[in-house]
Amino acid sequence: MPGIVIAILRPDLRVTLIDSDRRKGGFLVHVAGLLGLSRVAVEAIRAEDAGHRDGMREAFDLATSRATAPPPVLCELTLPLLRVGGTVCALVAGAPATLAACAPAASACGGSAPDAPASGVLRISKVAPTPDEYPRRSGTPNRHPIS
Repeated sequence: MPGIVIAILRPDLRVTLIDSDRRKGGFLVHVAGLLGLSRVAVEAIRAEDAGHRDGMREAFDLATSRATAPPPVLCELTLPLLRVGGTVCALVAGAPATLAACAPAASACGGSAPDAPASGVLRISKVAPTPDEYPRRSGTPNRHPIS
């Protein structure tokens, strides 16, 4: 949902929404159509797969998230999608307490040291290309987070 808000506030931007659930993706297409958000694309694909797809890997300036995964997993799912210089901004519970836990995953995937500009916001800048082995295959990041 953060992507819909961004598309409303900045109709000049191209926004790609990713959801692994086709039904939810259909809802997002419907909402974007109702709101006349012509620069919104919806991809029904797992983030692990999107991170290896041509045209999506290291193609975005910003990745946003709300309640997607624990912060270390979120790093592995979002950083491969960002170009160097891009930023992850995620809504997470207790962001300052998660910084140390997600720092290894951020570093492994080309991210800077995470910071928490607000208590519920996690921010990571992409400072280097993500190694080809990330993200790992579907389900692996959740079962075995980078630590």
